[in-house]
Amino acid sequence: MRRWIGWIIVLCLLAGGATTCAIRWEAWFGNPPEPEWTEETISLQFITMNNDSVLRLLQRDTLSFLLLGDIHNSLTNNHMEALANRHSDIQLWAQLGDWMERPYHYYEQRMYQSLLGTGMDTLPIVAIPGNHEYLKGVVKTLPQHWKTIFPNPHNGPARFLGTSYYVDFPQLRLIALDTDGLHRMSDYTQVAFWLKKTLRDAGKKFTIVMMHHPIYSTAEGRHTPLMWLAFHGVMREADVVFSGHDHNYARRTVHYEERFWKKEEPTIFIGTNASMKKYPVKENNQYEASFSGEPVYQYICVTHNTLHISTFNLLSAERIDHVEITH
Repeated sequence: MRRWIGWIIVLCLLAGGATTCAIRWEAWFGNPPEPEWTEETISLQFITMNNDSVLRLLQRDTLSFLLLGDIHNSLTNNHMEALANRHSDIQLWAQLGDWMERPYHYYEQRMYQSLLGTGMDTLPIVAIPGNHEYLKGVVKTLPQHWKTIFPNPHNGPARFLGTSYYVDFPQLRLIALDTDGLHRMSDYTQVAFWLKKTLRDAGKKFTIVMMHHPIYSTAEGRHTPLMWLAFHGVMREADVVFSGHDHNYARRTVHYEERFWKKEEPTIFIGTNASMKKYPVKENNQYEASFSGEPVYQYICVTHNTLHISTFNLLSAERIDHVEITH
């Protein structure tokens, strides 16, 4: 009797696994064919924080920059030029992954074309890959060319050099996490330990963490439990955590349980989206602000004692949210 029960359990698990694979096959393994690129081909290597001379120029007491979430090749040259003209005071910009729809030459060229001559093409960038920059498969892979066009610093975890890293400014430590490259449990633990140390070693600087997948999903049906399990506790050391992936905007503040040996400061979690692709915001009474339906971006200004974050509608330039943190 027990043997039959065991076989039934095994068969149910196999049936469940087969059903899941059938439903998710396209999402997990379906790399669509690449469209043909018929226009002029250009070559561009982004200015990144791996350049010491660039980094020296950015050692300023007051720093301003833009942060964009998912783009999916949906922003045109006019959109990027409008951003550059709207915020002519910025010194750099940051992007949370899924800039390209797929890691193909066609979409790479569209990405370049959207930047040329806008002013954004001459600014240094802090970038991470998203799931759309990875090739699907049993084990997803990031094309080596991504690291060529984004020559990022190699100060991150050993398995993620050039995709997870941090950048230091006088008042800010900006930490970039490659969340789509996490395949094994040891990947999660390695990155989590590195992140905890990197946050603690920031001293009195403000700390901002950039990651593609959210710890708190803000769209219906888009749960990321491994992100929560691996990084939720570590983020108590961060001031702000930005994520993309869910294609809407939502902000919430988390007050971690007090530890008697240390005064706890809350952590602000912000999900954002700069693409025309959109998902409805998951209803949650813990959001202090939320918005969906149109792309947004963040204008961030850091001074010696205050971190200002303003969120704007990318199309209308209307400010839809603002928050500041004071040390």
